[in-house]
Amino acid sequence: MIGPGAMATPSFEIIGRDPEREIIESLLDRPRPSVLVLDGEAGIGKTTLWSFARRASAARGDRVFAWRASQAERELAFGALMGLLEADLDDLLDRIPRARGRALARALGRLEDGGQIPEPGLVGFAVLDVLRAVSADGSVTVALDDTQWCDTASASAIGFAARRLKTEPVAFAFAVRTGEPDALAPEVLAAIPEDRRERISVGPLSIGALGRLIRERTGVVHPRPLLVRIHDASRGNPFVALEMSRSLVRHGAEPAAGEPFPVSPEVGSLVRDRLGVLSPSARRVLLVVSMTSQPTVGLVRRVLGPDAESAVDEVIRQEVVVAEGERLRVAHPMYASIAYADAPPGERGRERRALAEATDDPLERAIHRAATVDTPDPAVAGELEAAALMSVQRGAPGVAADLFERAAGMRGGAAATSLRMEASSARLSAGDATGAASLLRTALADEAEGPPRARVLLALGEVVYLENPADALALLLEALGHAQGDPELTATVQITISVLSDADPEAGQASAAAAVELLESGVVDNETLLAAALLERAFHWLLRGERLATEDIDRATAMLDGAGDSFITRSAQERAERILYHAGRLREALAFDEMEYRRLVDRGQLGLLPPIVQSMSVLEQLVGDWPAARAHARECLDLVEQGEEVWRERAEMARGRILAWDGDLDAAREIGLAGLAREEADGDAWEATIFCALLGFVELSVPDPPVALEYLVRANAYADQLRVRLPTVFRYLGDLVEAAVLAGDLELAEATLVERLEAPTERIPLPWVIAVSARGRGHLAAARGEPDDAVAWFDRSLAALDEAPMPFERARSVLGRGQALLRAGHRRLARTDLEEARTVFADLGAMAWTNRAEAELARLGGRAASRWELTPSERSVAELAAMGHSNREIADRLVLSVRTVESHLASAYRKLDIRSRVQLASALPGATDEAAPIS
Repeated sequence: MIGPGAMATPSFEIIGRDPEREIIESLLDRPRPSVLVLDGEAGIGKTTLWSFARRASAARGDRVFAWRASQAERELAFGALMGLLEADLDDLLDRIPRARGRALARALGRLEDGGQIPEPGLVGFAVLDVLRAVSADGSVTVALDDTQWCDTASASAIGFAARRLKTEPVAFAFAVRTGEPDALAPEVLAAIPEDRRERISVGPLSIGALGRLIRERTGVVHPRPLLVRIHDASRGNPFVALEMSRSLVRHGAEPAAGEPFPVSPEVGSLVRDRLGVLSPSARRVLLVVSMTSQPTVGLVRRVLGPDAESAVDEVIRQEVVVAEGERLRVAHPMYASIAYADAPPGERGRERRALAEATDDPLERAIHRAATVDTPDPAVAGELEAAALMSVQRGAPGVAADLFERAAGMRGGAAATSLRMEASSARLSAGDATGAASLLRTALADEAEGPPRARVLLALGEVVYLENPADALALLLEALGHAQGDPELTATVQITISVLSDADPEAGQASAAAAVELLESGVVDNETLLAAALLERAFHWLLRGERLATEDIDRATAMLDGAGDSFITRSAQERAERILYHAGRLREALAFDEMEYRRLVDRGQLGLLPPIVQSMSVLEQLVGDWPAARAHARECLDLVEQGEEVWRERAEMARGRILAWDGDLDAAREIGLAGLAREEADGDAWEATIFCALLGFVELSVPDPPVALEYLVRANAYADQLRVRLPTVFRYLGDLVEAAVLAGDLELAEATLVERLEAPTERIPLPWVIAVSARGRGHLAAARGEPDDAVAWFDRSLAALDEAPMPFERARSVLGRGQALLRAGHRRLARTDLEEARTVFADLGAMAWTNRAEAELARLGGRAASRWELTPSERSVAELAAMGHSNREIADRLVLSVRTVESHLASAYRKLDIRSRVQLASALPGATDEAAPIS
């Protein structure tokens, strides 16, 4: 249904916009989801074209949700979303899951039950549910005008939903003023495939079109010379040109040749000229309507009293304000802007006070009251705090942050500090880490010493950590000094220091041990803190390769309820998962991640998802579900592109790993080199180690042993700098041993095995370490001419992998054993192993390693592979190509890179002995209309 804010549409013909109309109609006929964005300066005609798009959608049978955002709504959380959905909200709520429906109702002010506070992302899921439910009945168009005034909460929810649409028949149509901040249109544009989006920059009208417009709107026909001057002065802007024409008619004078144009081309003066005909009471109506996000005739009546009726009639008659039932809106945003700017401060203050008394919305009341107070006022501060909490309950942290900040300005001392910390937390929830840190630094200036300063430093350290861990640690060390005398705060700071000490296991363990000692002394009774401290200590013991504290781990995980949102609780849950990961309990670790993923998604805390999905990608790869690994890596990058910039390195690494696994080695190398250059320039040894490990794996996959060895030795050097001794932290040592053997550096291979793999295994027998150590021994024995010993070592590797299944690692060990058997002369057994390795690599989609196995099989000779033996991944790609899909469409559907698709197609052409897509359908054995699922 068309929202009430969009009902008053122009009935006149659209003039001079035929090309734009053709583009709009073409887009509406394309597959969906799709998006149209109209941008241009104020008055250029965006709304006219937007209205055309809305009407054209309705004419095609679309269900249309439409709204025109207003400047006054910008501060009202979910104001635009309310306008879009309010008319049918009851029906829509009945069609979506109850929990999300309640979050949406609460966010839109329809439910104030003191229940669970909705996160913005949860409201986004509710919007997604609405779109999916409604689009199941037919096509849908969501149209929003003046998106530069769309509140951030609505923009976040709509953008969130748009990013998760797949094939739903939903079209978006937005109009935005050029040069204005816009939180919505760019996000939706980025979410929609390129061939389904259009951005039209609405330009000036021609002289002829402008003359026709003026004639049809005003009945005036200007002589061509004057029309040319109007066109030049207005720069073809229809709104400005119409106002110029009206002003000329009112003045009854035409400028003489050579004289300046009597009406300034600046819109402001023209609007003032138009508004100059209004009576004082009518101007009051315009000002009141301009100052509130929910203007109604009743509200104006309560503010103006007896003069309201005639004044409202006047502004409507003069076409300055439009009535839509009981609701009022300005006919053009410029009227509101000029009316507000021209009103003396005293008059604005009086109207603000009157609105505060007249409005029924406590949030609006607080905003109006705050605007009239310049000095500390506890009563107003209390209203602002209540309004901020209401905004939090409605899932609008950005609005809440502003209200908390205003309230802090009206209080002093500890109360102001507390409010600034609340504001900081809200800004962080809204995705503004810089603003959050700025507020905390302001609060820090007011707290000279002691626990209050420690709390601010602790909060600041947690925020700064996202972008600069070294600076965060310095803040926490200062906080520790100020926390003395408060045992619980001291323990919290110590645990946080440990969390942020990944690059210094010794310091991390010392802080964790201090926290455990304090918490077990009985001075502090806090199970969550104790669980976190135990896990931190266990993690750092493990990181240093000293011990696996199973009892501490089990005790701590039993104390965690899995529902905490604090930095400490989230970190403890991550530590528990990491310990399971290192211990080889991969399915348990994955289940832990999946549980945390669902919790974060249900609460809409998407800013915390990137490290979770990156971890899930690695775990899925290890356990053998590579399609899931690819999907998680892609989601990680998608989340970063949505604004979670602090996690970009993890996202790039996840993407690089996927490309390397798939055999798209050039693309993976490019990511690795760029990442390594960045991290070495920044002096980040931890991330540099990870990128060196990636590059080493890439070159080993070629294989190019000397180059691989160079990167892996660099990884070793960085790991030494970090004092990390646990082999499973970076998982590159098995690659280093194999690269050293292939490069002929058997001494380095031996030393690495003894010092870095076997010695730690004596203290902590971890399955992956046992498997790659034995595999490394197998490669070393084969290189020394001891094939029987090599086979025995590969058998030990495979036995370890039977205990902790990891298909890719197993295939590498089987490949090594097949190579050793071949060198020992056991050709039949070698063929069995090499074919098994090839099959597993191919099923996983590890193309480079598939090629390595095929090269070994080629050395055997004998039976040639059937020309029909495409791998499952090759077949999936080939069938989609035969159906007419482009490489990009295939990549998107199968969650692959375009280069990997090209590689699979090239391999399929070679095996099928064909040269083009045209030949695929007939060449594929048993091809059907549906592509086989990807493996």
